[in-house]
Amino acid sequence: MVSPTTNPTTDGGYLAAGMPATRKLSATDLRLLILVLLSEQESYGTELADRIERLTAGFYRPSPGMMYPRLAELVEQGAVELLREGRRKHHRISDRGRALLAEHSEAAERVRWRLESTGRKYRKLRASISQAVDSDESGLPLAYEQLAARQDLKAALRECLDLDAAGQREVTQILQETTARIRALRHD
Repeated sequence: MVSPTTNPTTDGGYLAAGMPATRKLSATDLRLLILVLLSEQESYGTELADRIERLTAGFYRPSPGMMYPRLAELVEQGAVELLREGRRKHHRISDRGRALLAEHSEAAERVRWRLESTGRKYRKLRASISQAVDSDESGLPLAYEQLAARQDLKAALRECLDLDAAGQREVTQILQETTARIRALRHD
């Protein structure tokens, strides 16, 4: 298993701040979050995905293709015990998993905080947009798209930190122009 503190710049294209370039949660972060959640309560894989979805107020739910390989890695590492109940697989954190979680507690708390923060932002944005468009049905996809776009913008800005002075000036100009265009929407 990749260590929960794998260097994000070399671990599959993750950004320096720990957010994956193309996903909402890196495999490394998901492993840590699984350990956090299992330390609170034993769970099935689908229950873990449900709990993560609740943390983000519905903004993110790990796909089975993300969730189950991470669980398998944690079982293989001895950090999680796999218990069978009929056809279902129940997961429980092991002593090894608790030790691993204690060793990486700061990183684990950052992951949880980031997801909870995303959930708060998503709820607030969804409420504002739903009120503006007079429909939660219309507001939900707009809120999702807008929050995803904000996260993509932040990721793009982090990717540009090593640009030379000319590149930094161009980024600044783009941000200023975009800010002006967004503010102009309020005055139309």
